[in-house]
Amino acid sequence: MKKKTKKIFALILALALIAGVCVFANGVVGNPVSKWLATSAAQKRLAEVYADKDYEVERVTFSFKDGNYHAFIVSPSSPDSEFSMSLNWKGQLRWDGYEERVLSGENTAARINKEYRAATEAVFTSPAFPYYSHIEFGDIEFISREWVDAEDLSRYALFTEDLELDQVYDIRELGKTAGHLVLYVYDEDVSVEKAAEILLEVKHLMDAGGVSFHVIDLVLEYPKPEDDSPRKEGRVETMEFLYDDIYEEGLVERVDAANEAAIAHHAKMDAENAKIIEGMKAE
Repeated sequence: MKKKTKKIFALILALALIAGVCVFANGVVGNPVSKWLATSAAQKRLAEVYADKDYEVERVTFSFKDGNYHAFIVSPSSPDSEFSMSLNWKGQLRWDGYEERVLSGENTAARINKEYRAATEAVFTSPAFPYYSHIEFGDIEFISREWVDAEDLSRYALFTEDLELDQVYDIRELGKTAGHLVLYVYDEDVSVEKAAEILLEVKHLMDAGGVSFHVIDLVLEYPKPEDDSPRKEGRVETMEFLYDDIYEEGLVERVDAANEAAIAHHAKMDAENAKIIEGMKAE
């Protein structure tokens, strides 16, 4: 009798362990049945809501973060029409990203920006680029009209709502209006004169590479020591320095003024952050 009881107990324990593993696995990677339900529901929604489009389900994945399945939708004829749907384990729709990604122009903006980044990277990584930089990239600035009055947003940014789906755009022309370069340079000469020299050279190299830009953020700092010795203090910074202001006459003075403005900006941000921290401590 005792032997039979032990076998029953062992069986119950094994089943409990298996159930536990299944529950754990379901919470991490999902399960085939729910994935099938999500896939079927996504395909049905495409047939009903987007019947005039050639959209198709590329793949369905499970997210352990929100416990939902995510169907990724693509179009063979429209590179800007990618979006996703979120569905629960029953195959019920939780969220459809069509409006947010496709209709809003976000996908089109992302495609344009990817092309612009590749163009700026080609210049920054060229053997002809003479500076040691650790951050270097370029963006075409886009914003939604709903954020037009928000603080600290680029006033020269283009509106995503004005973009046309799958339209071919001239990134050189867009760069003139909304191109934003960011460059951090290490050099033993940290001075406004050196910063002015770098700006002139970057402008020359971008022009030669067929890449236009509207503004540039330049940060000039001393290199990090190879050993544990302290790093030299010193920094010259320009924030959204205009392409049209990069010319030799008076450039050093303009860079000096831009650096002072950057110092004032960071001091203001530090003061505001300090107030926020103090307020949190008071609570």
